[in-house]
Amino acid sequence: MSRMDAIVLRGNKDVVLESVPDPAPQVDEVLVEVAATGLCGTDLHEYAAGPTFSQPPVVLGHEVSGRIVDVGSGGDRSRIGEAVVVVPMDFCGHCHYCARALYHLCAAPGWVGFTRNGGLAPYTAVPSRLAIPVPDAVDLEAAALTEPTAVAFHAVRRADLRVGETVLVLGAGPLGLAVIQCARAAGAARIYVTEGSPVRAGLARDFGATAVLDPHDPGTTARIIDETRGTGVDVVFHAAGSPDAFAQGLDCLRKQGRFMEMSSWAGAAPLDVNRNLIKEPQLRLVFGYDMFDDFPAVLALMAEGTVALEPQITARVPLDKGIEEGLVALLDSREDRIKILVKP
Repeated sequence: MSRMDAIVLRGNKDVVLESVPDPAPQVDEVLVEVAATGLCGTDLHEYAAGPTFSQPPVVLGHEVSGRIVDVGSGGDRSRIGEAVVVVPMDFCGHCHYCARALYHLCAAPGWVGFTRNGGLAPYTAVPSRLAIPVPDAVDLEAAALTEPTAVAFHAVRRADLRVGETVLVLGAGPLGLAVIQCARAAGAARIYVTEGSPVRAGLARDFGATAVLDPHDPGTTARIIDETRGTGVDVVFHAAGSPDAFAQGLDCLRKQGRFMEMSSWAGAAPLDVNRNLIKEPQLRLVFGYDMFDDFPAVLALMAEGTVALEPQITARVPLDKGIEEGLVALLDSREDRIKILVKP
């Protein structure tokens, strides 16, 4: 049996580059030759603080693009050669939520890169339904960032954002930067962003932020309230996973505004109920995406140039450097690193 190198999570702070068997596509699966795999905050969490929901040993990597090079028994061989991006969320297909096409809320989900081998390897085998075609106009490398962008796209849709509304984005990491672009495409009139990193702040401006403010400046909240005529913003998107940002976002939100919580937290969120009760805010938690709707929509926005993902890519590293120059580098400093791609 032929073998390949892969980045394997074995447990807490235990990740190695090791030889594993080449994957073989089973029935209803396709074999994808990986073009690029993005490193995500969830990968870092599973490595540094997990495993939480991964099942080691497992090949990491869930932000995956590539080309189909083989199909399982009885599969559609016309797909061989097709450029695809992988939806990493699998589903059972028969629970209460799957019956209502809410596949991302499946009662028995599976996860490429966490509960089954992912894309930090030259090849990965995935269910054929999770391999979404990439338009010719979309760069295959950049397509690896479709997954995190779909989360942002889903959040903007769930926010019911209306043309002309004012938005605050807390944090300008990959998720926040994608929200800026999606909110602009949805017709937001003004987009305020809080971000402390000069590199990320610069990209936020490039992507269309009206103003990028220092979250640690005591005058930031007052400025946003003042510039919204004392009312506050219509919608807040929290992409920072920070208790301080969470509180600041609620302070900047208008009465009956929508607060979109879209980041994972290391602990419980502090909520001052009495302080916020009189504002009647709508707190909406966002998880994942409508995979068969949001993924094609994001790819279409990329194809027409409405959403640009290449500027977020701050490094490209080969597989054998993926641990030290990828995972470890992101853990050491995320101030000047936004998205690192591993190129198997």
